[in-house]
Amino acid sequence: MDFETLVKKISEIRKCKGFLTNTFFTMQQLRAMLDLDHVTIMLTENAVVILMEEDQLIRLFFYVTDLASLQQIKSALSGFKGKPIIADIIGRDKQVENIINGLKLYNFHKHSTMIRMKRPGLENQYKEVSNVTLATQGRVDEIMHLLYSEFDIYISHPPNREKLLRAIQNNEVTLVIQQNEIAGLAYFERLGEKLIYLYQLVVDKRFRGQGIADHLLTYQFNQLSKDVICQLWVESNNTFAINKYEKYHFAPDGLVDSIMIFNGEDNG
Repeated sequence: MDFETLVKKISEIRKCKGFLTNTFFTMQQLRAMLDLDHVTIMLTENAVVILMEEDQLIRLFFYVTDLASLQQIKSALSGFKGKPIIADIIGRDKQVENIINGLKLYNFHKHSTMIRMKRPGLENQYKEVSNVTLATQGRVDEIMHLLYSEFDIYISHPPNREKLLRAIQNNEVTLVIQQNEIAGLAYFERLGEKLIYLYQLVVDKRFRGQGIADHLLTYQFNQLSKDVICQLWVESNNTFAINKYEKYHFAPDGLVDSIMIFNGEDNG
């Protein structure tokens, strides 16, 4: 498939009144995908289906002309077996609910719901933190192990090794070390001059109850100027985490991510 054919098909679908999608790809990103071994792009009569394979799962992105065309996604997935297929449906309006309900008709179920929270730019109120250090590349294997052992990979989008190494080089990952082990880590990804994203915050279960998450958050917010906004995603039923983030002036902004999993072929 060539780039022009892909763009033409997406353009045709986007012109349809009932057009639906769960993607946010730029034209540059779509062009790059055509050369990636782990990405499969399929065109059907009324749909573009993009499957991005990761180590333990496959992420699904799509463009369809209308709700009925969601059926073509199920057909396109029929040959993919062995790994769970996950679709993130992000939004805040009725259209998103229509997609979720439509996918349920075609053998998907909802795994979890995430909410986005934002922290406005605030005047810096510096608090001393002495036990937080920048991550080094020598700890990358330990960091990967902690992230993949503590998080649900279906919802957390843990970074691959290459992305994590770049983040460490950019000083985006901080650690608390105890007994020469990683007790906790925070990964704040810089999305722009005025926006950062709390990608991952985790405390090893053996070291919880010591305020380590507070130290990691405080350390980061000590560095921010008052015009920098921070955002994150958290499971809607994780009241402990939500209460923690509210303590640091985060609040839900109305955006919701429903994680849908394809159940495979019907048995009947």
